[in-house]
Amino acid sequence: MKGLFNGLKILPVATCMLVASASFAQSKDIEVFKAQEVIPDKPATQNKNNVKRPASSKVTGNLNVFFGTYYYWVPGTSYVVPDYSRKQEVIHTSAGTGVLPGSIRINADGTYVWNSSWDQKIIKGKWQQTGDKDYPIEMIHAQEQKNWQVGLHDRPKEADIYIKDGSTWYCGKKVKQ
Repeated sequence: MKGLFNGLKILPVATCMLVASASFAQSKDIEVFKAQEVIPDKPATQNKNNVKRPASSKVTGNLNVFFGTYYYWVPGTSYVVPDYSRKQEVIHTSAGTGVLPGSIRINADGTYVWNSSWDQKIIKGKWQQTGDKDYPIEMIHAQEQKNWQVGLHDRPKEADIYIKDGSTWYCGKKVKQ
């Protein structure tokens, strides 16, 4: 055994404790990460410059494109979520629903009819202009008693409109008449 420990100095226990505590004293406290609050996409709050106007038969010409009946569906999507415990990212993919067995009709007189595929109810209500160029129509108290904004789809070969409530969205294709 004597040859095995040649060149090693054996330190007293008190010295070992001092060295160990000194190295721990130099370590920093772990800082708590404070993430930014997640805020859902909500319509702008109503103020004097962004007053919602009730719909009427004297609607501006550019809203005429929205009037009609639409079949709708939940589009497919993919999104990435970080997995910090494994130091990797996880991709989630949803194929979407395909066309749902319901329809939405937006009328020029400021009314809508939502034939719900979700709860099989027929929801009748009013819509209003929002003043937002991207989502100029808002259906009041529609599906799930939520207000849903309607805007033109950015890929017209795939769909004609988007319908969103801030966290869920549908795509709609106009029924040819």
